Amino acid sequence: MVTSKELIEAIEYIKKFRGQVFIVKFSGEIVGDDKVLDSAARDLILLNEMGIHLVVMHGAGNLISSNMKKFGLKPRFVKGERVTDEKTLNIVIGCLQHVNDRIVGKINKYNKRAIGVTGVFVAKKRKSLGLVGNIEEINTEFLHSIIEKGHIPVILPIGEDKEGNSLNINADIAAGELAKVLNATKLIILTNVDGILNKNGKLIKTLNISEAKKLIKSEEITGGMIPKLDACIKALSRGVKRAHIIKASEHAILGEILTKEGTGTMIVGG
Repeated sequence: MVTSKELIEAIEYIKKFRGQVFIVKFSGEIVGDDKVLDSAARDLILLNEMGIHLVVMHGAGNLISSNMKKFGLKPRFVKGERVTDEKTLNIVIGCLQHVNDRIVGKINKYNKRAIGVTGVFVAKKRKSLGLVGNIEEINTEFLHSIIEKGHIPVILPIGEDKEGNSLNINADIAAGELAKVLNATKLIILTNVDGILNKNGKLIKTLNISEAKKLIKSEEITGGMIPKLDACIKALSRGVKRAHIIKASEHAILGEILTKEGTGTMIVGG
């Protein structure tokens, strides 16, 4: 049961955040969990009704790797980012579209606010990872036109180069770039672990930028958590107030942003 103290605390946060932009990123590890998606969708609708502007980015990592193996392709990663050839890219696009449809459907089950969106990233091909792009431009005017009407854009992390060729974009990096250009107050990354864990496996509740950089440099964190934390660092360096990496448990989004205690790891500037 919610106590009166917790309710008063939540109301103060709601007043503070009304009219501001939050970027919420669904990691590929969680998008196959129907219960998790349902809970997150209800959280997003509630925040939307409170007047908070939401932009959703998502991955599809586990589904992509599973489908690659079905076609005899071996997933390869460099510092948490997927190496992408032409066959892999076709699988990536199909899986991302499937996940996008699921997230949009979950949100619209409660209130028809979500819109699936693609084509917002202009990207340049990177040399080391195949058909993977670095974001060069984002169609912010289009996104602002959606969120200002009270809708929730749900964005596929696929970009196009200036010749119109599709490129895979790491969803964590894309979420961080969106947070910067949309002047977001918060970047929230939902994953399948409690947050950033220390070498003993215990949750780190708060990190600043310099501490986060040390974790990456020392290789205390590895794999897919590297681009997540790096996206948070870059977003904070460009003016985003807070970044959060949290486990996608029931109502984790509300618990993280509407309470002092929070549920995962909060990364701050400094």
